[in-house]
Amino acid sequence: MDKDSPCIPLGHIQTYFDLRKSLNLDADWLQQKIQFHVDNPHEIIEHIIGIDQASFYRNAGIDYLPGEDGRFINTRQVVALVDQAVQALRMPYLGLTMGNLMTISHHGMAGVAAVTQTTLRECLEVISRFCDELFPPLSMNGYLEKGEGKFFIREEISLAPYTHFFIELNMVSFYNIMEKLIGSHDYTKHVTFAYPEPAWGNIYRRYFKCPVIFDQPENAIVGCESLAERELPLANRLMAMSAEKSLFENIPTRAMRILPLRLRRMLMRYYGAFPSLENAASELGMSGRTMRRKLAENGTSYQKELDNVRQKLAREYFSRGGESITELALMLGFTDSSAFAKAFRRWTGLSPTEFLAEKEATAKAHRQ
Repeated sequence: MDKDSPCIPLGHIQTYFDLRKSLNLDADWLQQKIQFHVDNPHEIIEHIIGIDQASFYRNAGIDYLPGEDGRFINTRQVVALVDQAVQALRMPYLGLTMGNLMTISHHGMAGVAAVTQTTLRECLEVISRFCDELFPPLSMNGYLEKGEGKFFIREEISLAPYTHFFIELNMVSFYNIMEKLIGSHDYTKHVTFAYPEPAWGNIYRRYFKCPVIFDQPENAIVGCESLAERELPLANRLMAMSAEKSLFENIPTRAMRILPLRLRRMLMRYYGAFPSLENAASELGMSGRTMRRKLAENGTSYQKELDNVRQKLAREYFSRGGESITELALMLGFTDSSAFAKAFRRWTGLSPTEFLAEKEATAKAHRQ
């Protein structure tokens, strides 16, 4: 699956650009809410809720008519929508602003289904599953490690040049939602971002009431492990089930019916012990022959998807500070470090040693 695969429900994307549910049409309120001074707050209000819908979609290559609830768009078109909004508002930090404006109710039935789970762990699991279906260019997940709980966001399909917009929007939004559920900002030890600090880095620190660290292995909200089983104040199993049912009745999805994406997500779970094509096909409910054919129809193959996953895991390993090429080669299922080095050069144009040297040089330049 690539930037041109139509797998994102337009109905879901519309929630990003329709903030009327959470906007009080008052310029002073808006300026206080976004915590940043602007020359003309009324202009921001006009743009956020008044961009001509037909032109907005047409400029992104979307031939949309009101009422087409079953429409799917691709990643390239979503990025084009964001570009229009950022350029019209002249706000490169728009992701932060919009994320801070979003409330639980703004997320609609997805928000209701998430916050009515019994524990914070279950809430994050639901968010992860919804992301897979509603916005596959990103994946969201959580894990517990060494006394810490992490909720992280990964880019699965390139959202460049607006990767930061989507990361900012979701990180701020979920940070605020967690604060509402737990009742305090103190639950967060720090937040991390997997890219260099942008020119508007100071604005991040106005939204996050904790340390903000850039150039890290992942985009993550990091808190105490004990919070995972914290019972949520709005816990209601029946309401959670009803909200999820209503969500998917009103917003059709197709992401998890796209085989390359399903295969890639499955392979990510097999870190270090990847299944054969036949075993992977069996787990996905088909024969090896059928999988080969369906992958070919999508312009890919089992080996290409496996290489994509291995490359992602290799980059993450080095980003986390790992330096043993032999260890990484074994973890990724290569017979020896030489075979891994050849594959890594094919993926990146650099040997693992050259990649590490370049990484260290970049880190040193940032420290100076």
